[in-house]
Amino acid sequence: MMPRPVQRLVAATALALLLASPALPCEVPANAAALRSEVIALTNLQRKKQGLAPVAEQAALAKAAQAHACDNATTRTMSHRGSDGSALPDRLARVGYHYRAAAENVAAGFRDAPSVMSGWMGSSGHRRNILTGPMRDIGIGVARGADGQLYWAMNLGRSGG
Repeated sequence: MMPRPVQRLVAATALALLLASPALPCEVPANAAALRSEVIALTNLQRKKQGLAPVAEQAALAKAAQAHACDNATTRTMSHRGSDGSALPDRLARVGYHYRAAAENVAAGFRDAPSVMSGWMGSSGHRRNILTGPMRDIGIGVARGADGQLYWAMNLGRSGG
């Protein structure tokens, strides 16, 4: 029998390893880079039509968006709330993105960039996020769930604050 302090250390180590283990695997489509680029181009086309400045891909926003798309794909949900209870501000803080303005769009089931953009532009709230003037940064995430659907996340922001 192990002494009690050793038992506690073993239990604490096992718990730490469990908590540190990676999330369930996330399938990122082989053409994810092309999908992200196309969504950004289509976003800027919509912004240009409204006389708004373009947005540029920003690494931290892209990292947060990809993590959230993977989370939604893994849990097969389409939600602004992460499976860990996180909201957009929490996820942006995790990646070190300090913002004055931020917004998020999520979607599931759209097979390509034009269809997801059409869906977002057809929704007043998502459209408003895309066409918010002060936004300058964008990050796109896309992942395939076990159900075969694509799960999308778009983060828009303006750094500062």
